[in-house]
Amino acid sequence: MKICEFKPISIDDIPAMADLLIHRQSFEGEVFPFLKNSCLNVKYATDILGKLFVNNKVIGIGAFTNNELVGYIIGEIKIDTLRGRHVWVPYEGIAIRMDQSSELIRNLYAKVSVVWLEQGCFMHYTIIPLGNQVYYDAYQRLSFFIQQVHGVMNMEDYKPFENVSDAEIRVANKMDSEMMGKMSSIIQSYHNSAPTFEPALPEVVLDMKAAYKSIVEENDETFLIAIRDMKELGFQEYCPITSDLMTPDNGVELGIAGTYYSQMGRGVGKKLMNEGCRIMKEKGYNSMITDWRITNLASSTFWPKCGFKPVAYRMVRYINSNIAWANFNNPSIKLL
Repeated sequence: MKICEFKPISIDDIPAMADLLIHRQSFEGEVFPFLKNSCLNVKYATDILGKLFVNNKVIGIGAFTNNELVGYIIGEIKIDTLRGRHVWVPYEGIAIRMDQSSELIRNLYAKVSVVWLEQGCFMHYTIIPLGNQVYYDAYQRLSFFIQQVHGVMNMEDYKPFENVSDAEIRVANKMDSEMMGKMSSIIQSYHNSAPTFEPALPEVVLDMKAAYKSIVEENDETFLIAIRDMKELGFQEYCPITSDLMTPDNGVELGIAGTYYSQMGRGVGKKLMNEGCRIMKEKGYNSMITDWRITNLASSTFWPKCGFKPVAYRMVRYINSNIAWANFNNPSIKLL
């Protein structure tokens, strides 16, 4: 790696950042052709980066060689009830010049993470592209772990499952509101279980139930339910998407889906998927996106079987907050 000067990056650096981002995405498009979409242009990249700086508290570091930007990492400082105070590096929040190695990414993180810690952010999330191995290699060697997988499926490649359930699959309507509310616990029950161990906060559970009950009121969403003997077995929800740098044009999102534990292995999810793909094809969609927790055994095995291919990972690093005071730069610590 050539000697670089590392310094804070600002809104004035957006043109150079957009250029790096477009080159990164052009390479991604060679691996994932659907990413050669309507968003792959300088104007879109410039606008999306500009919105990050204008609408959020963004802290980033750039690497410069002979005053030319060769790489950057920018992260949003966020606060919410689930993650607390944390940093979120979006999909467009990192890019390096094609002739640079993963070591530049590691050095950029080493610089910017210090500033993030000064902001009280000890949880660092990042969405990394998978078309170029250097990004994943760098974050893996920074002790980040994969939390979420973002996948895309070409609808033409979908092969309907055989030996599916005899359950009835139909589109939910307003009369199914209470049934939707009951099924709101399915996904969280998987996340609560081994080996995911994701806690369900009471206030989140209540909000989730209310949201599920109101889904049938949404005009642009398609909610499929599987029923046998008047009892609900599982569901899938589809909604249209607006394409961006990580998603294809003319795509639809499989937003939420679940099958009761008692129905696992009986072909309920497969029949829902067959019917969902059929309906979405009839609506004219070419691609489908979804994401799943990698530690969720059910989803991380089923969605790849359907044909979803990983296009990006959400990776996370938790830093021990004791580093805020237990470090060699703290004058109150006297070494013997």
